[in-house]
Amino acid sequence: MTTDSDAKPSGIKTSLLGTLELALLMPQGTDRFSNDRDTALRSFIVPALLFPASLIAVYMSPGAMADTSTNTIALLYSLRLFASWVLFFGFVYWILREVGRMDHFYRFVTANNWLTVPATAIFIPVAFMVMAGSHTMAELYPFMLCLMGYTYFFTAFMAAHVLRVPLEFAGFLAFIAFAIDRGTTDFVQWVGGIL
Repeated sequence: MTTDSDAKPSGIKTSLLGTLELALLMPQGTDRFSNDRDTALRSFIVPALLFPASLIAVYMSPGAMADTSTNTIALLYSLRLFASWVLFFGFVYWILREVGRMDHFYRFVTANNWLTVPATAIFIPVAFMVMAGSHTMAELYPFMLCLMGYTYFFTAFMAAHVLRVPLEFAGFLAFIAFAIDRGTTDFVQWVGGIL
């Protein structure tokens, strides 16, 4: 059930400010997101719009899918994105229902989807360095791991403050997000290697 304060509209400017605050580990960023179903569903537009940026990173990375057509890669990674959403939000929904913390689920979904903005933005310099030829992807891999760790950390921070749960519990949710992301990526690369 949402209250009037929970149902306030989350405009683009307000949501972007909330994502910046959460990426800087400022707890007030969670208050910038509505806790209603319609806003949560609309928030899936954000990662969908940023999806081409992740495809560019896939195309730049040499790997098991080097001989796979770009259309096949786009299709497989689109399916991977959808599967990740279903698995992660399904798991979060189930565990929150089990522990009696469903009152902020929609705010969590909205904030999590908007956090793809800073998560994508911090990888832009890496993409530019690789495209400019100043560094290879292999040289930047340790730096990318640090950036990836930071994105999972601010995701856990967001979960702790949105769901009002201990940081350990929120860290577990971030670990589940990582495991689902890794598992679906490995599966897609395996399938792409076969095709």
